[in-house]
Amino acid sequence: MTTQTLHPARVLAEGTRRAVRTALNRMSPGASRVPSQLTDITPAWLATALGRPEGAIQGISVLDCHSGTAARARIGVAADDDSIPGHLFVKLPPSNYLQHVLLDLFGLDEKEVLAYRALGEHPPVRIPRCYAAESDPRRSRFVLVLEDLTVTARFRTVVDTVSRAEAEAVIDAMADLHSAFWNSDRFAGDLAPLAYRPAIESHLGTLIRRLLLRNIKGHTADLIPDAVKRACRIFYLRGAEIDTVWAGLPQTLLHGDPHLGNLFFENDVPGFLDWQIASAGAGIRDVAYFLTSSVDPALLRTIERALIERYVDRLAAAGIMVDGAQMWTLYRAGATDWFLAAVCTAEAGARMQPLEVSRVGVRRAVEAVEAHDSFRVLTALVDGRRLR
Repeated sequence: MTTQTLHPARVLAEGTRRAVRTALNRMSPGASRVPSQLTDITPAWLATALGRPEGAIQGISVLDCHSGTAARARIGVAADDDSIPGHLFVKLPPSNYLQHVLLDLFGLDEKEVLAYRALGEHPPVRIPRCYAAESDPRRSRFVLVLEDLTVTARFRTVVDTVSRAEAEAVIDAMADLHSAFWNSDRFAGDLAPLAYRPAIESHLGTLIRRLLLRNIKGHTADLIPDAVKRACRIFYLRGAEIDTVWAGLPQTLLHGDPHLGNLFFENDVPGFLDWQIASAGAGIRDVAYFLTSSVDPALLRTIERALIERYVDRLAAAGIMVDGAQMWTLYRAGATDWFLAAVCTAEAGARMQPLEVSRVGVRRAVEAVEAHDSFRVLTALVDGRRLR
């Protein structure tokens, strides 16, 4: 992923413009084909979104709803046509204004819509079937109408762990996803928005990292050794150089946030939810993020080398040849991605994630970066030095 650059004053101006735009659109939504809230999901709108004639859907009922980085709802659908699902899952802009601004500033809505469109009717991995994916960037809106997996799937959180067999299944699925988009020409076409980071996103990311990592003092600070606290400052001190290293590797479609809370299992088959962080990037980053976040460290230390070899072999079976030794080095460096996500989430407090969940996440992250000396490896990659 490449990064745009702008003068900081222009970035501030753009951020202010978007915040004002979001506020105005929330107060005076105006006309748009994209709903702004759950009450806008009418039988007529849903019928059109599903490609059905007017009157095909007689009623909609809300079965469950909540709002975080997006508003989410399960809805019941009354229709005479048996081919129309009786219940669906809907995602919309969040009800909280600040969450809505952050969603817009980091383009989380457009990334997820684009990811579902990219994966298409026959995705290389299991995802919720997507019936509609629309966005209206001018009005800070998006909507996803998805398959409701409540009855068929098993869900877990970062507090849980996967077995070796489940980890192998996820690694296989990631290799299938990555091989399907490996160095795809689409990153210069319809998927171009996933292949670069806008200046505002880059600068805000650096600001947030500096704010949260310069003096780690939240409820997980006791889990992080002082040396690791110092080493992780590389994320804001040399963030652009880190981006350059990863951008210089073969690019593919990344989920971007594949911890166990964003996965589901149907029998032994894994699936992927919540594509808000989707981007073009080095596939091994997804692998490292999943393993360090979702496998108990005592188990992971005994199987991770074999899992990286499995990933390399699965790519090779798809005709993609990569160097196994390099993949292992990149995996060691990539463990820092989960560290960054886990610690920043913990520093933001309980409004982002339950405290007991974030403590498990940070504990696993620390164990991973210490086991692999990950910040030294990352620094060597940034410096262009050969590891000894």
